Amino acid sequence: MSARDPHHEALRTDLGAYVLGALPADEAAALEAHLATCAGCRAERDDLLPAVAVLGELKRASASARVDEPAPAGLDALVLGRLAREGARERRTAWARRAGLAAVAGAAAAAVLVAGLAVTRDGAPATPQAAPAPPMEQVDVAAYDDGVTADAALVNHTWGVEVKLTATGFTDGRRFSVDVVGTDGKRYPAGAFVGTGSREMHCNLSSAVLRPDATGFEVRDGRGDVVVSSTFA
Repeated sequence: MSARDPHHEALRTDLGAYVLGALPADEAAALEAHLATCAGCRAERDDLLPAVAVLGELKRASASARVDEPAPAGLDALVLGRLAREGARERRTAWARRAGLAAVAGAAAAAVLVAGLAVTRDGAPATPQAAPAPPMEQVDVAAYDDGVTADAALVNHTWGVEVKLTATGFTDGRRFSVDVVGTDGKRYPAGAFVGTGSREMHCNLSSAVLRPDATGFEVRDGRGDVVVSSTFA
């Protein structure tokens, strides 16, 4: 499909909302069908994934500190600049703005902390308290390719789930994508990695879907075949 095709461009514009789980079900289904055939859009989807981790970082901070003043002016620029440093190319930050500013606004207190501007009403600096470690659970993993072995743990964050994958046997240099499967049957992108062959690898993969709404995860190769999967208890 041509990169100048208006339909193609409209689907690309939806990628920001898609990685944040904010796209309506029918639009998400249409985009997923497109992603299955468009390598360019799959690459752009993967470049947007750091936005999920950054927003989650802000939400975790907001849960651990008391902030009584409103967020500073320029919050949008602060967050978008952080996204750029995390690897999202500048021309895509506008998509993250449209799809994610509602979530960022909900984490405004945390953004104040990130900027080093947190204050209390009496003018004294706010003292953030260390947040407790999020709960982690071991999950069963099934591997469908000979030579692949994998173990995984699931971290239940306030902003979504994180899959900690330890594995060997993924074809060296080959790209694999990871999706968290929701209770609605949809697959939510959680990142990608490159195989390391017989060398053990450790991947931290994040998705915006919350733990009660997650039923498992899948690792797929470049052809879309499931190589590893897990079903959560």
